[in-house]
Amino acid sequence: MKSTLLIMAGLLAGMASYAQTSNNSATDDGNLKPQAKKISTELNVNPFNGQLNLNNSLNQIKLRYFVKQDFAVRLGFNVNKRDSLYKINNAYGTTSNFYNDDRKSTTFAFNAGIEKHFAGTRRLSPYIGADFTYSKRSASEKIENNGATINVSNGWSYTTFVGNTVVNQPQQIAYSRYGVNLVSGFDFYMARHFFFGYEFNLGISKTDWKTVQITQTGQGSSSVPTSTGKNSTVNFGTSLQNGIRIGYTF
Repeated sequence: MKSTLLIMAGLLAGMASYAQTSNNSATDDGNLKPQAKKISTELNVNPFNGQLNLNNSLNQIKLRYFVKQDFAVRLGFNVNKRDSLYKINNAYGTTSNFYNDDRKSTTFAFNAGIEKHFAGTRRLSPYIGADFTYSKRSASEKIENNGATINVSNGWSYTTFVGNTVVNQPQQIAYSRYGVNLVSGFDFYMARHFFFGYEFNLGISKTDWKTVQITQTGQGSSSVPTSTGKNSTVNFGTSLQNGIRIGYTF
């Protein structure tokens, strides 16, 4: 509910700015769009599910530097680190046990590209462009269960039972991903250097999944180490960015 109210307040503020700019057109020099050496940033608003997100599906922070009014360099990046530690200790009684699960994962991603803007109208700035993308994730896990130690490289382990057999399934698999996107979109300036817009792209990317190795030492260490082997995935197609872009220049 709070997110929905924030979205409504933002849209109303934008409409108010639009009206004020229109009413003051007699003193406005008509220069609503960013000039050379200006920087813009943005976030995404999705009014249909009441969420505020960063500018794209990767939750990247996006910046644009306008070399000229009709040409910009774009850069997006994000870093996410996930560390979790889960412990169960019971040192009393005949069923004493010790369990420790330490998981770590880091994801880094960036994209860099260019935009060519067209004349459009006083407020509308359509553009096309291209992006190079790269992302990488690392992951590891260490499980200590009484006298046994399980070490996982390039992923996490999820333990299940198939009949009476213990099966370790890999999760959060590490990878390297790279690709190229062709983009098209528009900026509509509601006030000086304050805009909303939309963007879609046509892209291709390849993901190289790392080999996950699960080894066990100590009690029960006679089990054969588990390895996923190397795999890769190629994706090609069109996609839309998540929601309406709301941004400003400075």
